This record gives sequence, structure tokens and C-alpha cells, in this order.
Amino acid sequence: MENEYHPIDCNYYDELVLLAMRKQRCEVVYRDETGAQITEQAIILDVFTKEKAEYIKLSNEKIIRLDNLIAADGKENKLSCS
Repeated sequence: MENEYHPIDCNYYDELVLLAMRKQRCEVVYRDETGAQITEQAIILDVFTKEKAEYIKLSNEKIIRLDNLIAADGKENKLSCS
């Protein structure tokens, strides 16, 4: 069972949607299931919600839960939606 989802900052979510609309390759930094930090160059294809958690889908078919996302396109993820 996956850990409880912690919503990200609402403005950061909007930034991710804009990146997906631009369809430009960017640097994506995230933690994998073991907690290791991964950096990839990819296009954000989609930002979506599934089972009360938010995700991005990358052009390399990776799906990243947003509370595991560290940064995208040089912008740091702030883990709070208040």
C-alpha cells in the first residue's frame, strides 16, 4: 500500500499544467519508490488525478505522484496547498 498522498502547492500544480501545455522537454527531478533521487529530461504529457492523488505522466511513460516530485523545469515543488 502506498503512503498517504500529501497535496502540493496549488500554484505549483498550475505551473505543471502550463509545462504540459507547452510540450517542451524539461528537467524533472523526483524520488522513486526506494527514496532515491532521479533526474530525467522529458516532456510532461499530462497532469491528472487518480484515486485522490495527483500525478504527472512523462514522455518516457513514467508516472510520478506529485508529492514525490522535487522539481520540474528548475522550479522547486512546495509540498503544501494552503
